[in-house]
Amino acid sequence: MNPEPALMNRIAISFITLVLLLFAACDIIEAPYMTDREVDNGDTTEVVRKVLLEEFTGHQCPNCPEGTKIAEELKAYYGDQLIIMSIHAGWFARPLGDTFSKDFRTEEGEELNDFFGCINYPIGMVNRTDYENQRLLTPSAWGSAVASITELPPAFAMDLDLDYSPVNAILEISVDVTSLINCINEYHLSVFIIEDGIISPQRTNNPDYPTGIIEDYEHNHMLRKSVNGTWGDVLIDDHFAFGDTFSKQYQLTLDPEWVPENCSVIAFVYRTDNLEIHQVEITPLF
Repeated sequence: MNPEPALMNRIAISFITLVLLLFAACDIIEAPYMTDREVDNGDTTEVVRKVLLEEFTGHQCPNCPEGTKIAEELKAYYGDQLIIMSIHAGWFARPLGDTFSKDFRTEEGEELNDFFGCINYPIGMVNRTDYENQRLLTPSAWGSAVASITELPPAFAMDLDLDYSPVNAILEISVDVTSLINCINEYHLSVFIIEDGIISPQRTNNPDYPTGIIEDYEHNHMLRKSVNGTWGDVLIDDHFAFGDTFSKQYQLTLDPEWVPENCSVIAFVYRTDNLEIHQVEITPLF
């Protein structure tokens, strides 16, 4: 009997066992990302991929409260990782009569509405990415689209600082973006102001409201204005490397009709060629 095959088998098994032990003993070392987000264990040193849900809606859209309800449920589940911007635009956002006399439309919101081809409402985009070959998504698809992005590694870390002076209503905004990737692409930075707690009538299909109108409806995450235009401005115009930092500063005077205590600033970075958002951050004025 030749002992060589048995010996070779024992050597092979020992080698495989050693390799498995080595892999089991190793940790995947990731970059020392930093963020303000608190994770479950209380650690604040992890950057996560945050997601922007752009909800196109209108106060005359009877189906929109149900869409907003889904958005709020997702927000409750994902917490700080999901950011909502409600864009009042299109046919159902027009003012009409005494009940719907308020005009919540914005030039930027109308431009986004028309550019992306919103016709049916409520409708939304999740990081402006395609989900199942669709960019405009009905509320039933928002959750799955958000889930498909939240576990992706972050491409950027963002630091959004605000300095608001109540005396003259001037808001100063500073945005620092740090690259967590090596890439050759152009990226834009968009900065928007939203407001919560706006009480104004809303049409509804809810049978609890026989008139079809919720008189004291609370509108949240409402787009008020873009700080740097509908499409923002160039943040990165060439190749960049891990650790590179890019900064932008802006100044804006708040509209007297807005309630500063209810306002927040949303900033996001997106690729210029396909419009996909790669990171987003939000900071309240107060």
